Amino acid sequence: MWKRKPKRPPGAEPFDVTLPEGFELGARQEAFETAAGEAGWTVERDGATVVVRDVWTDNQDHAAWLVATKAGLPVERVTVWAGREA
Repeated sequence: MWKRKPKRPPGAEPFDVTLPEGFELGARQEAFETAAGEAGWTVERDGATVVVRDVWTDNQDHAAWLVATKAGLPVERVTVWAGREA
């Protein structure tokens, strides 16, 4: 099935956001994965760590807020990795 890429705002760059090690989404997992898919994010697991890749926005604070809000976490609990090559 063909999937349309989400629109990226001018000046946006991709950020990777890591959820706290061992954090489980629990009942929010399905909603989180649906929201991630709609936003064009890639969700990966590396052992007990969940990494959300390709969070396109204009700054790290907004990337943290976007992911933390969908995961039901305080923004201070997520780690953002600076923009990278697309």
